[in-house]
Amino acid sequence: MRAEFLAELFKIAEIDERLVFMTADLGFGVVEKFAERFPDRFVNVGVAEQAMVASATGLAEAGMIPYCYSIATFTSLRALEFTRNGPIAHGLPVKVVGVGAGMDYGFDGLTHFAIDDISALRPYPGFLIWAPADADEVTEDLEEIHNDPRPAYIRLLRRGIKSNNRRLHTNPKVNNRVVILSLGDAHSLGSKIANDFERQSIAVDQISVTRIDEATLNQIADLLKNVEFCITVENHLITGGLGSLVCEAVATNGIAAKIVRVGVEELPIAEYGDAEYLEKRFMTDTGRVVEETIRSIKSK
Repeated sequence: MRAEFLAELFKIAEIDERLVFMTADLGFGVVEKFAERFPDRFVNVGVAEQAMVASATGLAEAGMIPYCYSIATFTSLRALEFTRNGPIAHGLPVKVVGVGAGMDYGFDGLTHFAIDDISALRPYPGFLIWAPADADEVTEDLEEIHNDPRPAYIRLLRRGIKSNNRRLHTNPKVNNRVVILSLGDAHSLGSKIANDFERQSIAVDQISVTRIDEATLNQIADLLKNVEFCITVENHLITGGLGSLVCEAVATNGIAAKIVRVGVEELPIAEYGDAEYLEKRFMTDTGRVVEETIRSIKSK
């Protein structure tokens, strides 16, 4: 997914001279083409994410559109104060890019697990979070995100698989009693849960939430007003991310849907491994979720 992101960003940079690419000493092997083609618009600040966002704020104030690129935990958390006091406070179009959503950097441990980035950035008004579901969405929608005047956080997997999910921001209609809402990059886990339901002859709607902003709460409420069960799925701590956002939408709009949250349930300290291992070790037991939901459906 990051390769497609950088390829599409290169195309946009060919057209828009305001685009500046900034990296905190990351991405080598994929960013050289940009650096060679646009040397005056490529900046490596070193391992200094706070300085990167601070510098990007100044560039945005001067009319540029900077992209701040590094590992997701470092751009979202280490630079949080600078993002809050800079582009968010002043409404500047700085695009903070986080690579390695969830536990994507499985063998690098807790310091590299972006499992609380959404909760850190979601509260701020006038700020867009974009978690594309797959490389196709990156290719199709990046230009729109680029031209959006708001500051944004772009949450990317290093590699992604193709998603056929409908996107919440396109206002899809649902036809079933059960809806699975997956945060963009968690669509594969959402699809696994959907398949488990379908094997039990329970039809479900699966929808990806790939954009979070001030409109998302109402979009979720509209979607769930006639739904009985909603399962939220995210590569993020179970509190503060998509599941919490859906609970807010349901509670503040008097919606009767039962919400079941699937996410990271404990802090993965001193544990390493691939995504499949970490999912089984630290995330909600999806088999239990399916079993309990089916039991509730059949009891009605």
